[in-house]
Amino acid sequence: MIEYEESTLIDMLMEAGAFTEEERAEAEKYREENGISLKEALIERDHITQEDIDALKQAAELGFEYKRLEHLSRDESATALMPANFAADKKVVPLKLENNILHVAMTDPLDVGLIDDIRLITETEIQPVLSQENDILDAIRRFYGMTAEDIINRNLDVPIGVTPVEEIEAIEDFGLDSETLAQTPTVIHYVDQLIIDAVREKATDIHIEPMEKNTRIRFRVDGVLQERPVPPKNIERAIISRVKIMSHMNIAERRRPQDGSIQRRIPTLGNREIDIRVSTVPTFWGETVAMRILDKTIVSFGLEELGMLEDNMAQFRRLINRPHGIILTTGPTGSGKTTTIYACLKEINTPEIKILTVEEPVEYDLPGINQIGVNTDIGITFANTLRHILRQDPDKIMVGEIRDSDTAEMAIHAALTGHLVFSSLHTNDAAGAVTRLIDMGVQPYLVASSLEGIAAQRLVRRVCRRCREMYHPDDTELRDLGVEPGTVDADILIPKPVGCPDCNYRGYSGRVALYEIIIMSDDIRDMAYKEVPTTEIRKVARKHGMRTLREDGWLKVMRGVTTIEEVRRVTADEEYSTY
Repeated sequence: MIEYEESTLIDMLMEAGAFTEEERAEAEKYREENGISLKEALIERDHITQEDIDALKQAAELGFEYKRLEHLSRDESATALMPANFAADKKVVPLKLENNILHVAMTDPLDVGLIDDIRLITETEIQPVLSQENDILDAIRRFYGMTAEDIINRNLDVPIGVTPVEEIEAIEDFGLDSETLAQTPTVIHYVDQLIIDAVREKATDIHIEPMEKNTRIRFRVDGVLQERPVPPKNIERAIISRVKIMSHMNIAERRRPQDGSIQRRIPTLGNREIDIRVSTVPTFWGETVAMRILDKTIVSFGLEELGMLEDNMAQFRRLINRPHGIILTTGPTGSGKTTTIYACLKEINTPEIKILTVEEPVEYDLPGINQIGVNTDIGITFANTLRHILRQDPDKIMVGEIRDSDTAEMAIHAALTGHLVFSSLHTNDAAGAVTRLIDMGVQPYLVASSLEGIAAQRLVRRVCRRCREMYHPDDTELRDLGVEPGTVDADILIPKPVGCPDCNYRGYSGRVALYEIIIMSDDIRDMAYKEVPTTEIRKVARKHGMRTLREDGWLKVMRGVTTIEEVRRVTADEEYSTY
């Protein structure tokens, strides 16, 4: 196989669309920080894979072009020549049409028989391009719109063996129950494709919600629910039954809530392993289903990926390396508290340290860490388990959530006996965690002596860097965010969302956390001991350098990471008096 110098190889990969200019700049910075080669940095930052390198070399050896298709836009003149069912069946996708030459991505550019078939169908000359199968299948979905609703509506003749909707309607007319209907190919493929669509769009949740006259399907993408085309109402129960079968639930039980889980390996997404937590609840019009998608790639997040600014990162690193005490993350459900704690555990996880966690449930497998799942049905609670794990000689402990006084007192006991304890708490801001613990019944002197630091957080959507537009904010926008116009440079530019194929025309792609960090000082410990109100604790924390969530958000707006609208969406207007 041909060998290339690293710089040549990287230039060729960039030309092939394997990574962007922004990703190259990020890898360059990572390379300098870690003293490694640019190729190693690109691989470690997941911008390229060894498969990319091998495929590029193979293509060059065969005399073909290698192309990554992730960021490629559709050429309508090319896709119009090839039927969607042919593309999906043969796993090929037309890329562009130039002078009656059709460039076609294939996994095997030497397949002469297939090339002849494409030439016959399209009536063009064919220029094969080598691409990976996952890339081709994803491009087919983007170019032709092959999604779950297409399977139901039979717009595409895939997957093979799908029963047309008309046949489903006829079957139901003969009185077959939803369990039987759930085993038909259409319903099976529809639910499978629904999951694939959600994972491809990086959704965290799928919601199936029965209404009076239709069935609402929604994905939660980057924290925001977005509707999807609805399936026929008459197969609603069959779809829900199929999900329950996959989740190992009792499909005959429709009167009580149920919980289950699904494990799936998705070949079209690189054999990606996905765990799904499933919950069903009876409502007026039928059972509503919520499916939480647990993406195992989240476990690879380190502190750098969380979005902390440099000063907060330095504070936090000092905090998590303390020998004992309690460190809390706070915020509403879905604000990324667990992800932050996992990143902390990853940072301090070394062979010299024993880490034990108590979680409900254990969502992600953390290599090298002992994880215990809470099961209240058999008496395994946070508090009870904490009593026992202290006998396991741990150095660091993670408690998934402090919900009651028993758990809080056991966590404090662990901290006071020489352990560093990580946990989460539901409060609106960092200062509120102090009074919340006291409200739970924990003695103020215990809170004051054990608590080391608190990080409140919210998640905002990242503005798409490919299509964002920079503009000058007006005075009204600044004041709405609590920023005095006179404190801002007159020529400042901030981003606004636009929408492009890369971000699915949403204007946003991915999320980043806003942080509000309190390091416990003597003044704040004294205030905790005296049970001073939250508002007073916040004022003192500000004097000691705490940056509020909204202030942290504004700094990220100025850096072009997110938008004013996103910061306002997740932070309350009346909470802060900023700048």
